[in-house]
Amino acid sequence: MTTHEKKTSDAGSASTAAISLHISNVTPVSEGEAAVDFTLSAEAPGMSHGYTLWSEDAEGTLFRHSATKAYAELHRLPFGTFPWWAPARLHTATHMRFFAALEWENPTRISDYVDVILPPVPAPTEFAARDGGLKVVGTGRARPRSKVLFSVAGQSTIVEVRVDGRWQVVMDAPEGRHKATAVSLGGGLPDSASVSTSVVVAPAPDIPLLLLFPEVGRKITRLTRVTGTARPRSKVEASLGGGPVVSTEANPGGAWEMPEVRSDASGEVTLFVESSTGEAAQRTVNVEYFPQWEVTQLVAGRFLEEDGTEIGTGIMAKGSGDPGDVIQYRTRSNDDWTDLATVDEERAWRFDHLTIPPHPPFQRGRLFLRTPGDPEERVYIVEPPPPIISTPRDGYTTGANPEFSGFATNVFTLQLPDGTKQRIRPENDRSWRAVLGPFAPGIHTVIAYSTPDAGREVSRCTFVVVDESAHGTHVP
Repeated sequence: MTTHEKKTSDAGSASTAAISLHISNVTPVSEGEAAVDFTLSAEAPGMSHGYTLWSEDAEGTLFRHSATKAYAELHRLPFGTFPWWAPARLHTATHMRFFAALEWENPTRISDYVDVILPPVPAPTEFAARDGGLKVVGTGRARPRSKVLFSVAGQSTIVEVRVDGRWQVVMDAPEGRHKATAVSLGGGLPDSASVSTSVVVAPAPDIPLLLLFPEVGRKITRLTRVTGTARPRSKVEASLGGGPVVSTEANPGGAWEMPEVRSDASGEVTLFVESSTGEAAQRTVNVEYFPQWEVTQLVAGRFLEEDGTEIGTGIMAKGSGDPGDVIQYRTRSNDDWTDLATVDEERAWRFDHLTIPPHPPFQRGRLFLRTPGDPEERVYIVEPPPPIISTPRDGYTTGANPEFSGFATNVFTLQLPDGTKQRIRPENDRSWRAVLGPFAPGIHTVIAYSTPDAGREVSRCTFVVVDESAHGTHVP
């Protein structure tokens, strides 16, 4: 059967009911769809052509139910009695409303309304609940592809029924006697009656707190896995070499594992473990190695050569580390880690993406970096490229009012030796010039940066001012 929606709030009506419509034997369909099977019969003295069957929901939306499951069109069938079905379209909380019409669209009702009570879906069968070791295992049967609401110990969850009609669920539960219930959910049909059973969850076995890994004296890296046993469902906390405390919960069998426990010290350190039962354990292990890595450049934007030629737009990252180490990144703290670059034999790593499209993997803003050997993440800020200072050259001798020049893609700031700041706007060809001073004789440094919060990505120029009347201006 096909069902078509028609937005209207008025089915219309004839002055008399030309078709006598009857619906009986309404039952939920055998699988999980919110639909009903029923027997449909119609009589129309003096009429030889067929009709169409419609339903109306609570908002007045009309739905045409035009064909059988075998795709036989109702308007082409003779009047009589046929098995039929329809998706549930509620007219009230428990009723569905049908009527007959001749039209395929914009129907005019030519029968009385037939309101049928929608039956609830069948309750789960073969329902059972058993102790699963501080868990309850619920099983049963229900309509294939439907859903069952399972509740125990003040908790509830919805489980999907497999195509073979079976379902299974596992839920945590404290020790003691509990009532477990299951309800078949009807979707658009009324839910089933609940079924229940009693289940007893045995007390947790008395398992002592033990440390299994790492063993005494074992050599480990800064980040290590820690495992052991404890009383089931007890809380376990661990700290290594003054690092942060990590916690977990022992499973129903008493086993526990912490995938990443970090040491803040190297060499011989203490691993300390404590359980919520009051038990504690400790041992000495050897943290052998801390990978060394640094970031020297992390920028995003438009890049220029020293002569002002544009290289491209995108991102560039550089740094150092131990050969073979992988630098990983993520843009949000809950994202997965992605490889960015590998440190080469010269202890350098580099990543650049200067072609758009495609878009680079990250942009200006916060970026998380780490190496798997030392996965304590570091937070960096991706900054725009700094302006280029072409003259004077770093370390050159100048007069009291030197002219600075260079290239930049946007307005930037020059910070003078006394802390004052000057905004510089480059020309259309990206060049800029500024006469600064006067400066007293001595060594001075001017800093150029693109954003007020720039930290790492700045350009510096250190120059020496001499007394021009005595020495003139020269370069070293």
